[in-house]
Amino acid sequence: MLKKYLFFALFVFSTMAENVKIVRTKIIPPAGKISADNMRDFHYQTTLHLRQNESVLGVLSGIFSDSEIEEGIKELRTFSESGRIVGSLKSLTDRIDNDVVEIYNKAHILGFFGVAVQSQIKLVDEKHADVKIHVDLGKQFDLKLNLKLVGVDENFNADYQREFEKMFSGTSASISEIKNAINEMIFALQSDGFFDPTILEKRVYLNYDKKIATLNLTIDPGQKTRFYYTKIDAFPDISTEFIKNRIEWTEGEIFDIRKIKQTMDSLQNTQIFSQVSIEPLKEKIVADKVPILIKLTEDKKHLVDFSLLYSGTRNMNFDKKSQAQKKLKSIIARVSWIRNNAFGGGEKLRFTVEGTPMKAQSKRNDYSFEIALVQPDIMIQDNALESIISRRQELTNVFFKKSDKISLMFRYPLSAVTLMRIGCAVENNYIDGCEVFFRDAEANRRYRCIHLPLEFIFNNTDDFLDPTEGYRSSIKFCYMQFGGAQINALYNLDLGFSYNYALDELKKNLFSFFVTQKNIIGNKIDDIPLDKRLYAGGMNSVRGYAHQMGSEMILGADSPMGGKFLLEFGTEFRRKISQDFGLVIFLDGAKISQNHSQKSYLQTESKRWFFSVGAGLRYFTSIGPIRIDFAFPLKRRKGIDSKMQFIISLGQAF
Repeated sequence: MLKKYLFFALFVFSTMAENVKIVRTKIIPPAGKISADNMRDFHYQTTLHLRQNESVLGVLSGIFSDSEIEEGIKELRTFSESGRIVGSLKSLTDRIDNDVVEIYNKAHILGFFGVAVQSQIKLVDEKHADVKIHVDLGKQFDLKLNLKLVGVDENFNADYQREFEKMFSGTSASISEIKNAINEMIFALQSDGFFDPTILEKRVYLNYDKKIATLNLTIDPGQKTRFYYTKIDAFPDISTEFIKNRIEWTEGEIFDIRKIKQTMDSLQNTQIFSQVSIEPLKEKIVADKVPILIKLTEDKKHLVDFSLLYSGTRNMNFDKKSQAQKKLKSIIARVSWIRNNAFGGGEKLRFTVEGTPMKAQSKRNDYSFEIALVQPDIMIQDNALESIISRRQELTNVFFKKSDKISLMFRYPLSAVTLMRIGCAVENNYIDGCEVFFRDAEANRRYRCIHLPLEFIFNNTDDFLDPTEGYRSSIKFCYMQFGGAQINALYNLDLGFSYNYALDELKKNLFSFFVTQKNIIGNKIDDIPLDKRLYAGGMNSVRGYAHQMGSEMILGADSPMGGKFLLEFGTEFRRKISQDFGLVIFLDGAKISQNHSQKSYLQTESKRWFFSVGAGLRYFTSIGPIRIDFAFPLKRRKGIDSKMQFIISLGQAF
């Protein structure tokens, strides 16, 4: 009979095998009485019979469940090399005996200390054998904590004992939970002013009758302290105020390890430091005050990003220098260069170039370049100010546009999931397009515009490019003041919502959808410049229609009208078929409203919904999923809409 309590040193699980009485593998010969000496260079097959609390969990014959103990057993040689040739019966029995010891060790690590293992070899013939291993895990032991704090009063000791007994009540006595209990105890003391606790004893005693593992933990908390001065050791370019703004404690506060951890997270999340180290200076402690040293190493990042986007563009033909060839496709090549810490203080400089190569005979190219500087902590902690200068020339399905733009955007997180953005932008634009829009005057060809946007975003999704759970909602208001156009001002109000729902725990099957409503308030549609109207269609809209083509066409002309109200939605079912690949099926829809013109020559088709369906492939990279979609318009307009749209991009559609 086993002793009631068996003592063993914590974390030294190799000694557990010494306490295991190994039962030699039973060999069962067939009726022909084949001698063990005749078994040479034979094959064998292994099956595992696993029991826990007298309930059969399953018989494994090459197919393993997600059980942690089963996965560990699968890696052992007896199972991993099943089916291969083994030289002799002795080699096989030695292999099984060694693996039985490992099974005991793996079970002990998971808190099964009453495990029983039996093994047998059944000889089929001189060249074949069957191996069966029976594992009875028994009951997983419960963890009990016996805590003693040295140098503190009894009430303080009793409070900690009750708190941690309650915390770990019913917890399994696995090695990970035992380690977790010790770490939680140290963390609690360090959060309560004791910056340097010392563990004097950590031992585990097993009660086999009651199935309890008792952790005896004796700790000397040391001296209770307060934060003293903070010393910052960083590179010359960094702003000291930038670092101080992210320090969670103040001098004289009770020492709290949680505030050190929060500060480390805040500094690391800036992504401008390759190494962040925060530690108390034990040798410089004065009375009950401990100074803190923050050491930072610059992360000198020079990032070059290249991407290629492809989507369909409808056949079109303008008469002037914006003329493009028939059957044009939209190919956007983008190169971005980023330099972090360009000017110290955590700034980020970004330079981006985009180009859409056209046929040589068109004598023109789409292009854009942009220079952006992001500066943190301009006004208050955690804010950022982004300054952008850009130049763009582009041909779309409605217009040809040249634009120079300067903008400032201030971003401030109101909470961990809520962001506010407010800004100002100045544009100088030249617009060309179908002559039907410019029959009366040249107004709206050249104009200036000042944007004043305000946006609130709530986003609790788990990933920007590949969300698998959570939702994102936004509300954006923008005031635009014009000069040189037929209107003086515009008001835009946009509302958006997207949701991602995992249909299983592993998040291999997802349902996602989005809905967006955009409004232009006031003004007649005829007076609004072509590039400020609302359109649907394209790689992030109704994918079965080319960019801007999910809206009514002008009768007798080769251009969509656009509108003042847009309602669109998209739904997707996403299936991850492996670690690297996934499949998607989707349905998109949109409707343009408030586009009735008072001019007789600008009448449009009958209003309707534009729907598209399709399927896609996703290739998951470390950056995000590469998206390939094949989309088909419903109720396709012959001679206007393509039969299919093919899209390549980075990130999910929404």
